[in-house]
Amino acid sequence: MMVGSAEKSGGGVSSVLKTMKRMPIWKQYNCYWLGTQIQRNYLWKLWYALRGAVITPFIIWRYDIIHFHTTPDRTGLAIQLPQLLAAKMLRRKVIVHIHMGNQLADHTRNTFFRWWLKRADVIVLLARKWQKVFGELFPDIKSVTRVVYNACEAQGEINLREKRNSIILMAFMSEEKGIDIMLKAWREIHARHPLWHVYMMGQGKVDHYRHLSEEMGLKDSMTFTGYITGEERLRMLREASISVMCSYAEGFPMTVLEAWTYGAAVVTTPVGGLPDVIEDGRNCLVTDFGNEKMLAQKLEKLMTNNSLREEMVRYSHDVMIPKFSLEAINNQLQELYRELSKKSV
Repeated sequence: MMVGSAEKSGGGVSSVLKTMKRMPIWKQYNCYWLGTQIQRNYLWKLWYALRGAVITPFIIWRYDIIHFHTTPDRTGLAIQLPQLLAAKMLRRKVIVHIHMGNQLADHTRNTFFRWWLKRADVIVLLARKWQKVFGELFPDIKSVTRVVYNACEAQGEINLREKRNSIILMAFMSEEKGIDIMLKAWREIHARHPLWHVYMMGQGKVDHYRHLSEEMGLKDSMTFTGYITGEERLRMLREASISVMCSYAEGFPMTVLEAWTYGAAVVTTPVGGLPDVIEDGRNCLVTDFGNEKMLAQKLEKLMTNNSLREEMVRYSHDVMIPKFSLEAINNQLQELYRELSKKSV
């Protein structure tokens, strides 16, 4: 089985595939990851795309299933076109794994995207919610749809003694992520909580939002870290007491799964596929889209109630994370691959 990936902003697809490589199916099905896009400058992007196109004819014939991880973006689909054409020419089974949710409604007139979908044997969506929405938005697409959640690797017991008075927001800094809502909410309450600090983690319009935060008088209580990886990122996850998501559009956000994994209490909008799994007051506090006053109230509720935070953390870690474990998602993918393998015989 060959996996083709289209890299998203912030490395979302890359993160999913790195997790997938640690699953038993990776060796069981002799998987190969052919990257086709990368988040670097244009020369790097061009080289990466050409490299994928050149490699494809030498390896694709070895695989019975070609699993595309992609988005409806026309450029990304065009870059992956050589792999799709080769797969169809060799009569391989094709999986199109769509890493998008709310944004699907913006692509109903995307004829290239529809052309791709009609050539898929199976279309994988990130949540049950999107399976229903997909059927309503694309009634002419007769390909089978399946739901496979993103996986998150468990980290063992949570050490609450590591926690600090820190709040993290992990996102690509843009309008659709509701960054301005977080800034306005924090402006409402930060003066009452001088021991707390917000860390805005991610690339994008960092300078714009940093300047805006300084104009709001938040310079001393808010830090923009930029895009960080490795041990520094893991340390911030382990130390965070609260994780915030203000997004208007997502597929199935990995940042919420990571917060649950590392023991941060979550405040989130009911975005993307989260309505499938969130329980307000148990594994998160839900805030309305674009409502900074409600977000401020939810944050303050968690900041001032240690026992509530701990209850939410333990429930999220012990009850929710097993549903997204490597083993659970591995079994879902294994069933899908097994069915396609039988059909390809």
